[in-house]
Amino acid sequence: MTQSIQPRIFYPSILFILMMWISNVSLATASPTQIAPGNNCPGNNILRIMAEDLSSSLVFVMQSRDAQIRGNRAEMLTMLNAAGVTLRQATSRGVNARTALLINSIILSRVNEKNDQLLTWFPLLHSTLLSLPNNASAHAASNAVIHAEEILQDGQKGNAMDQLKKARHFLSCDVLNLPLQVAIKEQIRLSSRIEQRKPVATKDYDKILASLRTALAYILNQSKT
Repeated sequence: MTQSIQPRIFYPSILFILMMWISNVSLATASPTQIAPGNNCPGNNILRIMAEDLSSSLVFVMQSRDAQIRGNRAEMLTMLNAAGVTLRQATSRGVNARTALLINSIILSRVNEKNDQLLTWFPLLHSTLLSLPNNASAHAASNAVIHAEEILQDGQKGNAMDQLKKARHFLSCDVLNLPLQVAIKEQIRLSSRIEQRKPVATKDYDKILASLRTALAYILNQSKT
C-alpha cells in the first residue's frame, strides 16, 4: 500500500522556502550597493518651479546675445550675470538639491588636513538628511555621510571626501544636473571673457543655449508623465 505524503510536513516546508526566498530578494533590493547614483530626480512640483527659473535664464542669455550683436558689452555682461543667478537658483530647488549643495560646501570648506573645522558641519548635515524623503537614494547618501564622519573622527581607513562626493551623487539627478552644470560653466566663461574685454562671437552662446534646451526638454517631458 502506497503511503500518502502528509500535508503537515510538505506545506510547512514549502512555506519556509518561500519565506527565505522573499527575505533574500528584499535584502538584495534594499542594499545601498544596488542603488545607482545620479538618479534621484525631482518630482513634478519641483520641476515646474525649475522650468520657470530656466525659462528666465534662457531669456537673459538671449538678451545678452542680442546685446552682443549690437555691440553693447555692458548689457551683455549684465544679462549674462542675471542668467547665472537664475541658473544657480534652479540647481538649489528641492530638499535633495539643497542637501547636495550643503555637502558640496562642506567638501570645499576643507583647507588643510585638520578635520576639526570640517566636523563642525556634520550636525547641520545630519539634521538636513532627516528632512529627505524616505527612499533608497536618501538612505545610501546617509550611509555615505556616516562613513565619512567615522573616517574623520576615528581615523578609519578610507577617503572621507570620496564618501561625501558619493553622498552628493546619490542625491543628484544626472540627466538634469549635467546640462545645468555645463550651462553654468559656460556662463562663467563668457562673463569672464566679456569682463576681460576679449572678443565674444554670437556662436559663443551656442553651448549654453544647447544645455538650457536639454534641461528644459527633460523637464517638459517629465511633466507629461
